[in-house]
Amino acid sequence: MFTQAAIKRKSVRSYSSQKFSDETKLEIAQAIKELTPLYDDAVTNFKLVPENLIHGEVKGRAVKAPYYIIISADKADGYLENAGYMAEQLVIWLTEKGIGSCYCGMVKPREVNDIEGEYCITLALGYPAEKESFRQSEEEFKRKSLEDYLIGDKENDFLEPFIRYARLAPSAVNKQPAVYEMNGAGIVAYRRKPGKILNLEKMQRIDMGISLSHIFMYAKENGLHVDYYKDNVTPKDKLIYFISLNIMEEIEDE
Repeated sequence: MFTQAAIKRKSVRSYSSQKFSDETKLEIAQAIKELTPLYDDAVTNFKLVPENLIHGEVKGRAVKAPYYIIISADKADGYLENAGYMAEQLVIWLTEKGIGSCYCGMVKPREVNDIEGEYCITLALGYPAEKESFRQSEEEFKRKSLEDYLIGDKENDFLEPFIRYARLAPSAVNKQPAVYEMNGAGIVAYRRKPGKILNLEKMQRIDMGISLSHIFMYAKENGLHVDYYKDNVTPKDKLIYFISLNIMEEIEDE
């Protein structure tokens, strides 16, 4: 279940040397095929690479792990947000299977490789080392208060759980850039403008997708549908409008 895995998930930075079985690799490949994109026409690529080959593909600081998934995409509007949206669905699936993961934001592709499209981010993954353990409760998270994720209406019994689980999403250097505005059955998603000291624009766009995916997965677990759309939203100081969404009941085919 998403709610259990969202609490259990953590950024695992120490891994055992245990390798994936061929069956597990096939299951991961199938899980990737079944990820839901934020945009129907988005093309996002996931490439599983073992540790002994990763340095031929990317360079920089990456958590040492048995495997990595290099994520790239066709460069179009919202491609980074879509990459984060899909990647976090995979992270939650991996967590449910007892497989740890960690986003590696400090690496980039080498000039000569066969990565398709525009590089987005790399995900380290593998079975956690004995000293690593998944989280047991929400109290273990280091996150801003729920009120800090909200502007405008801060009391909405229907939407509050969606924001609560979006709050648990990981983000680069734990900056937590997502901000939400609740209104009836709808939510407006904003991203905080990044500071000038750290160049986090790209990572925070990915983080926005990661946060939104928690809303999507919570809705799916509860038999609800998320409808995304762009709207004419009045600009707000220090916030960048991204997307609006309505939470609705699933319509069954007759």
